[in-house]
Amino acid sequence: MSRPRVYIFPAMPATTQPIRWTQQQPAPAALAERVEFLLWVPPKASITWEHEVIPDANVDLLLELSDERCRAFLYGPLTRSIHVPTQAGYGYFVVHFHPGAMPRLVDASPAELVNGAVELKEIGGISLDTLGERMLAAGSLEPMCQVLTPLLQRVPYPPGDSFDRALRHMLARPETLRPGALADALHLSTRTLQRAFKERVGFSPGTYARITRLQEALSALREHPTRSISEVAHRVGYADHAHMTREFRELTGRTPSDFRQPASAPTPVAFVQAPGEVRHVTSGP
Repeated sequence: MSRPRVYIFPAMPATTQPIRWTQQQPAPAALAERVEFLLWVPPKASITWEHEVIPDANVDLLLELSDERCRAFLYGPLTRSIHVPTQAGYGYFVVHFHPGAMPRLVDASPAELVNGAVELKEIGGISLDTLGERMLAAGSLEPMCQVLTPLLQRVPYPPGDSFDRALRHMLARPETLRPGALADALHLSTRTLQRAFKERVGFSPGTYARITRLQEALSALREHPTRSISEVAHRVGYADHAHMTREFRELTGRTPSDFRQPASAPTPVAFVQAPGEVRHVTSGP
């Protein structure tokens, strides 16, 4: 399992309240092989704000719910930071999928959704108006999950292939292997490995490894605020402080110090990409 996506919350303006009442849980057993976690931010908890979302290899399904409408968006993997808005008075339900587990909700590949999103018209054969009514009637995360789970079970997912073998191999070892060494360890050609990653997460195994290491570094900076940046860099596999800083600048546009959280600061609430500038592609099968 990859680390949860890191969501950075800047200081809230004085006219807003901190996000509270956020509910999060691991995936139910029926979806555990495909989904990492589910998240519900009820309308009373949402705020009008732009949130910074950091690169990762996961896909998110987001439902924006209100009494008037339900909108659904499938957000692709990220290779750069983006800023996305949320609106006060709307509820946001999120399904955070494992890397490589993009559901067949649209007629598009992960590569076509990198740094983009598509707005959906239905999920599992149910119109969004009907789904929105059922979700709001359910009221809280667990019963809402029970509404959505059977619909997601109807959706095709990628079959197991070389990507899954590679991911298991990478997760079982702390060191980062170069694509050529990873291919050799799996008795695959480098071209086969590159193609498997492109088909399942939308980019190369080298990019995947960079993003995974960035996520680990971000988590370490926040979980261990007294560690020096050089120590964090060494622990997560960067050559040195300068290497880590270059990677942060290239992937996020900022330095590691910008993400440092003081030991006395509260842990930020995780949130997901909300509908912003959505790049539309053809709705799927």
